[in-house]
Amino acid sequence: MPKAKELEKKETFPGEKLSVIEEYSDGPGTYQEDGDVRSNTIGTTTIDKNRRELVVKKTTPMIIVPDEGMDIVAAVGSVARRDARIDIFVVDGTHVHPTKSGVIYISDLSRDYIKNIDMAVRSGDIVKGKLINTKNRLNQTSLKGAEYGVVYGFCSRCGGLLEKKEGKLICPDCGRMERRKTASTYGKEQLV
Repeated sequence: MPKAKELEKKETFPGEKLSVIEEYSDGPGTYQEDGDVRSNTIGTTTIDKNRRELVVKKTTPMIIVPDEGMDIVAAVGSVARRDARIDIFVVDGTHVHPTKSGVIYISDLSRDYIKNIDMAVRSGDIVKGKLINTKNRLNQTSLKGAEYGVVYGFCSRCGGLLEKKEGKLICPDCGRMERRKTASTYGKEQLV
């Protein structure tokens, strides 16, 4: 059987034989089967020398499930007359992979009346919002509030990154001026 040095900080997989019960007892993250101590999860082993037991600490990432009230960052996909489809890639400051789908309805864009959704968001923009409804796996997002809105906008003519100057969004490449519902952190939001 492996020596203590070989067992310490060893990467394990579920069901992998680590030791026999005569050497170490089964601790958290391990189980006993036919006199063998085996790993119960993907993780790293440690030895509790006082109790003479093997412990496997889980190393797999925690699954993030979007819930109401969480802040998100997303890329705007298709924009229709009354809603915009989004791909959520950050939930409460943590990157999620694969991305989650979501929707922004025109009534959730601003406290003010907006006649056309194109006045607030466009396809390709990066937005920061708050999840307000997660029923039926539909991540309904709101951009109401000064801290929510477009954090990076792109020119609809040439695709350049829009710069905010004196409250207006201007493309430095082609000079086009565009309207968006911008967040207070426009151009400053950390995405990585």
